[in-house]
Amino acid sequence: MSEKTYIYEYDQKELDELSDIELKALKKASRLNDKMLDLKFLIDEIDYDWKEYIDFLEDEKISRVCEFRGGQCIDFDDELRNAIVNTLKKSLNDTNKSINYNHKKIALNRVIDG
Repeated sequence: MSEKTYIYEYDQKELDELSDIELKALKKASRLNDKMLDLKFLIDEIDYDWKEYIDFLEDEKISRVCEFRGGQCIDFDDELRNAIVNTLKKSLNDTNKSINYNHKKIALNRVIDG
């Protein structure tokens, strides 16, 4: 295989010269790359939605942040608040575990020497 940094750097001539196992590995990496790009867009979207959620809490004076800014907070059911917080924490923890697991797999750098 030639020394390429990114999958998209391969032209058709170089792809034709790859062995079956190299081509198979490249295609799998390309699919994985597409999924990672989808994940990046999803994370960007979640960042935006998170900011929008915080703004909503502040605008409606639900968040305790309002107290620090001199606003009055409305009463908010503690059970619902805890459910929201716990759901967000679990989602974040599950995401972090998944990212760490995949990062470790990539860090092992296992390559079939064909």
